[in-house]
Amino acid sequence: MVGITLSPEQIRAAPPDVRRWLEHEISTALGFGLNAAAPAAPRQHLISCSLEEARVLLSSIAGMLPVVAVFFELGREPAMPAAPGLRAFRLADMQRHARLESPDQIIAALEVINDGIRRLRGEPEATLYALDGQGHCIIADGTAVSVLRLWQEIVAARGLASAAGPDVGEGTDAPAMPGVATPPA
Repeated sequence: MVGITLSPEQIRAAPPDVRRWLEHEISTALGFGLNAAAPAAPRQHLISCSLEEARVLLSSIAGMLPVVAVFFELGREPAMPAAPGLRAFRLADMQRHARLESPDQIIAALEVINDGIRRLRGEPEATLYALDGQGHCIIADGTAVSVLRLWQEIVAARGLASAAGPDVGEGTDAPAMPGVATPPA
């Protein structure tokens, strides 16, 4: 048997995957079983956001940068497996990636996104996400795919615009990326 001692600084500096593995090993060793199973499927039916709906939704939240940051978190690869057709994200990871101060801010941003999809569809009961009570946000796989595709479109449009010079992209329907200045003319 080999023992390893890590300082708090070393743990904080470790990559997220290593920290998750350490968290799992410690919780299992202490009998907490925090990450023993994948998050369960939510009780309510989650809707899936199409690519076109994601575009409209992004334009409606474009002025709220923290909400936009959380919106794009929904397009990341999940940190853990979930039920088939669903993706589960740890709220703590979303908080860190979006650079927000608390999980409550993530939940508030998710509510703004959810309200936007409800208005867009005209369905007051529509639900884009669910929380499992164990610190996970669960969404439909289709939503994650749509958000990722939208992100890729925006990055590709921005990459082409900056590579071709300031005249490219003027007068086009390329999606605007909030918080990123358009190249000067």
